[in-house]
Amino acid sequence: MRILRPLRFVLAAALFVIASSFCHAQASLAGVWEGVINAGDHEIHIVWHVTAAPDGTVTTNFDNNDEGVTGIKAKVTDFKDSKITVTVDDQVDVNGQTLQIRGTLAGTVSADGNELTGTWTQTDPQEEPPMDLKLKRTGASAAPAAATPNG
Repeated sequence: MRILRPLRFVLAAALFVIASSFCHAQASLAGVWEGVINAGDHEIHIVWHVTAAPDGTVTTNFDNNDEGVTGIKAKVTDFKDSKITVTVDDQVDVNGQTLQIRGTLAGTVSADGNELTGTWTQTDPQEEPPMDLKLKRTGASAAPAAATPNG
């Protein structure tokens, strides 16, 4: 059984390296990203805030500028090998009403790390087919906002 102790150490070290690499990759997304979702007959202007913690983990949230809703929280953000998936499942107040927002952003980050192209698929409050989106990094990371409407 003495052989298993070094093996456990090696496995633990390997898991730490893998987790650190994953966190570093996510942290490289940190910043403010702006762009549009193509919703067929109109565009929806959004801002995506990605904030990295000292340990490399990230928190992300979205603003819908056209509807005046800020701080829509992402539940999960996965980024690996230039592929990104962001899952949103949040409640926000819009004009005095609580609205559930659920959906998934799936896309690819450019080689220089400053553009994201992909799709937004909304499942709640109303299910929609995937809509094309394009985002560009426009600034440094900012503190996340609380989910509130601007009017």
